[in-house]
Amino acid sequence: MRKLWNGKIDSFEEDDLKLWQVVKDISEVQEKGGVCFVGYDTEDGILRDEGVVGAAEGADAIRKGLSELPGIKNLRIYDYGNLEKKTLEEAQEEYSEKIADIYSKGLFPIGLGGGHDIVYGAYKGIRKAFPDKKIGIISFDAHLDIKSYDERMTSETSFKKILDEDKNVEYAITGFQRLENSRSLIRNADEKGVLVLEEEYPEEFTISSLKSFVKKMDIVYVTICMDVFDGSAAPGVSFPTVLGMDSKKGRRILRALMETKKVVCLDFAEINPRYDVANRTSRLAGYMIYETMEKLVDMYRFTKWFDKIK
Repeated sequence: MRKLWNGKIDSFEEDDLKLWQVVKDISEVQEKGGVCFVGYDTEDGILRDEGVVGAAEGADAIRKGLSELPGIKNLRIYDYGNLEKKTLEEAQEEYSEKIADIYSKGLFPIGLGGGHDIVYGAYKGIRKAFPDKKIGIISFDAHLDIKSYDERMTSETSFKKILDEDKNVEYAITGFQRLENSRSLIRNADEKGVLVLEEEYPEEFTISSLKSFVKKMDIVYVTICMDVFDGSAAPGVSFPTVLGMDSKKGRRILRALMETKKVVCLDFAEINPRYDVANRTSRLAGYMIYETMEKLVDMYRFTKWFDKIK
């Protein structure tokens, strides 16, 4: 675990502990309640799309962005490590098993990617744990990722495969950039009834629309592709976005979703440290994760919450 988490030591007093000092291995779980990181450190799906390499290093970069932040009082934090298998289909299956196992231990999973094909693995793990629940998937992304998978799965096919296979799932996207998507992808989304919220929509409208979407769902999975944010705030991605979402706006939208108390899984994908500037992108992801964990302590009251959603 210390290979994944390390940093400076101010002291060993409780109030001085940093996050890297309090994270424990998944094997140390003894009771329900807390969060668990799990790394999806593969970019096979991106390579299949002939994309820019480097996202496989994203999971550890996010950990680095979190390491020096203060420990969170009354929150147990664990880590399931990274993947053993890197080929897309095998990676998604391994990841799904880890997600399901995290639920069996009464923990909230936070995924660290890797390519955005993390979505299909996360969905499979959620469905294993909640076989009868209506799942709402909310993606922060400039891209629909709803391409055909007739030949093979890639980093841009997860949502179409999920919607084709499972009629008890609905999909919403915020931060959508029309110029970043072909007409055929937009048509696919329209045919599947996807709630498409463009980046330029007013924040209040976006939050209201997403809350209405959430009301129809039993549980919600939130996935954040870091290229949703403007390239000035998130340069360390495979495809930096021009006129992307303001990071503070994204932060407020995520907060509003967490306040619904229906979110059961969160992940961050497509960080490419090779193109980052002063770790800006991984730090942004780290801050958003940290604030989410603070919300979880205050709002979810883990054991009672897991008993309820089960």
